[in-house]
Amino acid sequence: MEELETKYVTPLTEAVTGLLDYLWTFGIQLFTPIQFIAIFVALFVALVLHRLVRRVIKTVAETTEGRLTRRALATAGAISLPIGWVIGLWIAMGALSAFGQPITMVRLFASLINAWIIIRILTTLLPSNSFANLVSWTIWAVAALNAVGLLDPTILWLDSIKFSSKQLNISLWTAIQGLIVSSMLLWVAYHSSGFIARRLEAATTLSPTAQVLLSKVLGIVLMVVAVLVGMQVVGIDLMAFAVFSGALGLGVGLGMQRTVANFVAGFTMLADRSIKPGDVIEIQTGEGPTYGVVKALAGRYVSVRTRSGTETLIPNEILISNPVTNWSFSDKRVRRAVPIGVAYSTDLEKAMALAIEGAQACPRVLKLPAPICLIRGFGDSSVDLELRFWISDPEGGVANITSEVLLQIWKRFREHGIEIPFPQREITIKNPPAPEVEAPQTPE
Repeated sequence: MEELETKYVTPLTEAVTGLLDYLWTFGIQLFTPIQFIAIFVALFVALVLHRLVRRVIKTVAETTEGRLTRRALATAGAISLPIGWVIGLWIAMGALSAFGQPITMVRLFASLINAWIIIRILTTLLPSNSFANLVSWTIWAVAALNAVGLLDPTILWLDSIKFSSKQLNISLWTAIQGLIVSSMLLWVAYHSSGFIARRLEAATTLSPTAQVLLSKVLGIVLMVVAVLVGMQVVGIDLMAFAVFSGALGLGVGLGMQRTVANFVAGFTMLADRSIKPGDVIEIQTGEGPTYGVVKALAGRYVSVRTRSGTETLIPNEILISNPVTNWSFSDKRVRRAVPIGVAYSTDLEKAMALAIEGAQACPRVLKLPAPICLIRGFGDSSVDLELRFWISDPEGGVANITSEVLLQIWKRFREHGIEIPFPQREITIKNPPAPEVEAPQTPE
């Protein structure tokens, strides 16, 4: 019995007693009049400065252009009060510590306000609500631990949990640091690549292909650098991942070869400039021919906006390994050929002139090269003509301009009495059978 009490009861009693002593001491240090006075004085000074800062920000915002700048100024105006308050609290903490006064309550207020400021800034910058909530709860937890003086013991406890091997020795605290640093650097790299891409799009001296290629290369380089820097910051030896790199290469060769093939095909198309944003292409897919304008070139696919308004995502590998009709590869001018049939009794020269006139009446048809009409042959029911004309905007559609030209030709043919024949067949019956004659019926 005494052994059980010595082994279990006594350590538990000492732990509870130590916790109660800590809470009693913390409570005594927390509620002191001098700290209340320091907190309210810091708040009063922050309110006065807040009004002045908001006036200045309002004046600057009226003369500032740009959505991002206005958003930053609005956020600065909203957090100017807590920033002024927390600065006053840190000054009060220094003054109270110099005179040997407790600072527990002031530190609690300062930690919580610091957390609120950081959370407000991050929720403004982070697009994902779930990720913003995770960051918010993490910051609140760190602020609470710091306010009660348990942050340093928690860090020491996390640092004592280690994962060791022959080439790798890392603690749980080091892993958390690496995750935080890498996440921040990846976030900065992601937004930096987006900013660079927008700046490249505004550069008129670069072709669309060069803009996309440079933005993708810079984005990948920034991501890789962010990960490597994050690992170096926490002291992780990159040579320790040599075996992992070999396994990753084997996995890529076996299970991710299609993904890698699409990725490499995307860079190949950008390098040889065979397909670029704004091109009008036509390709055979599983659901038939796809015709549309290339809107974007991603790492794995090409986005093609069809005439129906939908966007078809075509893997890069298909565009590399299959024939593709690029209507605007070197020249956006496209010739269309429209077959027309007229009756044998028609004045062909007049019909050909009316067909050319109908094409010239459409605004999208180019004046040069001029439309022409040719006789292609003599069919069973009609003389076969072919009208050829050129357009310079295939992204606007080719079926609709063909329909418009045919409508104009139809109107002119109707006005001048030109007949568009339809197939007719004459059936001649040789040696028809004699009709059957019924014998007269005799009355009964």
